[in-house]
Amino acid sequence: MKKTYGKIVKIDANKRIIYLRRRNRIIELYMQRAMFNQFIKYLIVNHYIVAYVKERENPAKPYQKYTISDLIKITKNTRRKTVTLFSHDRLSSQTKQFINTLKNKLFLDLEMSMHPYHFQKDFVQEIIQAGYVLVDENDQVIQKYMAFIKPARHKKLTKRTLKFLDLSQDDVDKGIEFETFYNHFIQLLNDYQPAVIVWGKNDHLALNETAEVNDLPAVSETTRFVNLLNLHKNIFRLKNDLGLLKAYNLYGHESDDQRHDALEDAQMTMKIFNGFKQYLNEKITVDVSELM
Repeated sequence: MKKTYGKIVKIDANKRIIYLRRRNRIIELYMQRAMFNQFIKYLIVNHYIVAYVKERENPAKPYQKYTISDLIKITKNTRRKTVTLFSHDRLSSQTKQFINTLKNKLFLDLEMSMHPYHFQKDFVQEIIQAGYVLVDENDQVIQKYMAFIKPARHKKLTKRTLKFLDLSQDDVDKGIEFETFYNHFIQLLNDYQPAVIVWGKNDHLALNETAEVNDLPAVSETTRFVNLLNLHKNIFRLKNDLGLLKAYNLYGHESDDQRHDALEDAQMTMKIFNGFKQYLNEKITVDVSELM
């Protein structure tokens, strides 16, 4: 992998090829779809980029000789100065500031019912377990919570659900109605105004999808959901999603098994957040080489 830079002279959006002029020659760089979509608003002719590139093995096309593996900076020149449009250093600084200014935090995990092994057109996934840890701005635990929740549509759990999750049909049958959890959750948001820390986007989607199934309003758009997985991908420059267990191990916590229990996963999310915060504040180092 080597570092390169240059001025964008042409962009082929269909092939995701960026043509850079560097001194007296043109360099053709291929960009993965996810990266291209992330930075497309900055990829404009006459803008400058600095990036790490690697030579592709067995390229399908001659113009795909090099792939951009990591974008470091994108700038543009004006009459008066050079304007930085994107910088990984700036992203890290902004993320650090954001994390450090969060006050009350709610680490949330939700487990969903799962589709049967055979296709079932009318099947709807619903929340069947919820767990969270609520902490104050000094990271002191205010409340821990776990509840099993009865599904409204498909009351009998599928074999896939029972195999994957650490719960039983009896647990769910004795659980609370989703509306009971929903009202409790909304009251919690109103009382503490926490940032809701989740691993990935599924928990936020699950809340609103299950609310819709139960004819309840979606969670207010003013609620601050923080996707900790996405922050890890941006800061550590990961191409693929990072699993909760791998992230947990990344910060020195030893575990080789994830039970998929909502409260346990919420507690793992909290420990990952604390490790990530320490990393951003340069109190610890982490090795992400195996994740690249």
